[in-house]
Amino acid sequence: MENNDNLTYEMLPPSWAFCFVDNCPKAPDCIRHISSRVIPSGVTAGIAVYPTAASGDNCPHFKPTRKIHAAWGFDTLFDEVKQKDTTALRNALKHYLGGHGTYYRYHNGEKLLSPEQQEWIINLFKKYGYATNLQFDHYRDAYDLE
Repeated sequence: MENNDNLTYEMLPPSWAFCFVDNCPKAPDCIRHISSRVIPSGVTAGIAVYPTAASGDNCPHFKPTRKIHAAWGFDTLFDEVKQKDTTALRNALKHYLGGHGTYYRYHNGEKLLSPEQQEWIINLFKKYGYATNLQFDHYRDAYDLE
């Protein structure tokens, strides 16, 4: 288990499901359970994982606690892209990320790209023949909450 001292309620998405099942064998490693400890005293209701979710050692809502080197912003990636490739690359990104609105949430930093997503995007640019300047505009370490 990682040190989770810097996890705050403000880091969590509005639709985050908290888990309060203390006797779950996966609780010490589950970010849903760990996050239940950072709920401010004034917050009295929200989304929760029900105790019936766990079946032995399995829980469909288990989310391992994982810190990632997250990224956002695509301007640097597109700096040296030829005009003929721009639309195709942008459309492939939008399709992969879930649509036009989601693409812009990742571009503006409202959502953060996981290392796996970053790798997929870099490979997409490589398939189009781009090998230099393959980095995102911004990076930061964050909890994987997606």
